[in-house]
Amino acid sequence: MDMDNFDQLTVSFDEETGNLRIAGISMMEDSLGFYAETKNKIDNYLLSHSCLVTVEFELTYFNSSSAKQFIQILSRLENNRGSVLWKYPKDNTIMKDRGKELEILLEVPFKFIPI
Repeated sequence: MDMDNFDQLTVSFDEETGNLRIAGISMMEDSLGFYAETKNKIDNYLLSHSCLVTVEFELTYFNSSSAKQFIQILSRLENNRGSVLWKYPKDNTIMKDRGKELEILLEVPFKFIPI
């Protein structure tokens, strides 16, 4: 197996529009450290902008430590501060279900998009 392709993850935050995109496979050992900068960027954006944050997930896999970080990221969007676009492979019900599990835990609107 080519591990370079297996570990590909894209995280990008547009500080003008408030759009955060997390795509690929999220299974790093230090997810707390990895997502710290992203959480800081969202905090700073919410302090200085009146616009909502949109988080677009397009993941094929994520581990439990990544899920904890996603909860911390998305909890910042509660109280009408943002929304989630959860894109998942249309033939992968597990990824849809993992998004539904996050939706249950948070007071953030989710939109599920099969791709």
